[in-house]
Amino acid sequence: VFSSRTSRKLASHAGDEDAMADGKDDRNPTEVQMSQVVLPCHTNQRGELSIGQLLKWIDTTACLSAERHAGCPCVTASMDDIYFEHTISVGQVVNIKAKVNRAFN
Repeated sequence: VFSSRTSRKLASHAGDEDAMADGKDDRNPTEVQMSQVVLPCHTNQRGELSIGQLLKWIDTTACLSAERHAGCPCVTASMDDIYFEHTISVGQVVNIKAKVNRAFN
């Protein structure tokens, strides 16, 4: 997660050099990646990542992607379905990727 515009610009310029070397840039400009380490404060009584905390991280990542696309503040209106296949424990890293696939007026 980039915490400032300067570090984001530096990281994007480093990635531009690699893309230019290949002669193509396939990245979606709205793509956002976030990594979070699960700490004890993020867990429930069983030591598993709280579903609410995971949904908060997902919403934050999606919102950043939407704001990149729209150029203004955005909110999540709804989520259709979400399924969890495995539990996540303390010390594990959660990687979340979001990007805008379609946008309508």
